[in-house]
Amino acid sequence: MMFRRITLWEWAAPISLALPVAAVWIWHRSWWTLIVFVIWTFAVILFMSAWQRRKHRERCGRLSELSQLSTLRTLSHHRHDWMNELQILYGYLRLNKFDKAVDVVDRIRMRMEQDSKISQLGIPELAVFLLSFRTVCDTMRLEADIQDGLQLDKLPIDATRLCGKIIGLINVFRFRATLPLHGENVLKLFLSYGDSHLKIVMDYDGELAAADSVIEELKQILDGIGHLDQGIEPAEHSQQARTMVIHFPLPA
Repeated sequence: MMFRRITLWEWAAPISLALPVAAVWIWHRSWWTLIVFVIWTFAVILFMSAWQRRKHRERCGRLSELSQLSTLRTLSHHRHDWMNELQILYGYLRLNKFDKAVDVVDRIRMRMEQDSKISQLGIPELAVFLLSFRTVCDTMRLEADIQDGLQLDKLPIDATRLCGKIIGLINVFRFRATLPLHGENVLKLFLSYGDSHLKIVMDYDGELAAADSVIEELKQILDGIGHLDQGIEPAEHSQQARTMVIHFPLPA
């Protein structure tokens, strides 16, 4: 009902101008019709302007609410992961398995370092996507490894376009990943810069729907600004493993 009421008002306001226009046409010799027409038009402009501002505030409010909910879900998942790690660490300490406890601490430290590198990528949209990926995808685990000091916004390339390409490449695997009978689907992503190009290595191990068309879809995502090499993993590693290497040439 609210949608219909809003639509009705948006149409009714400009259409109502037909009334003063008709009055001017019928009583074209009267000066008061021109005054009514000017006042009416001014009122319609003010109304439409105020209405658009109100709709804009409502949209911004909804986007802000969605952003806050997404942040809360991300924080909740991170808290859950850290609690699991701490419980494992506590268990090893109680059992005096200090070597195992050290392994857990190293794993926590490495994850914190990677999260820090992601947050410093220089493209907020991409950083949020990578950090919150586990909250939006339950069919595939993403492991992002970033070269030390890499800041994508400092490279001589359109950061917004690059962000869209990287997210698109990841989503190719995200939307094709199917729940495996055993284990889990894992996509390892490594970003590095050197020799005047940005290099992205995508190592996927798991189930994929329509796997034969993955290469073609990845090339469509790149759309000429990067080129893709398909690596071949050893058979003993996994029958389902595949490695994609993407190069984005950068101007000198």
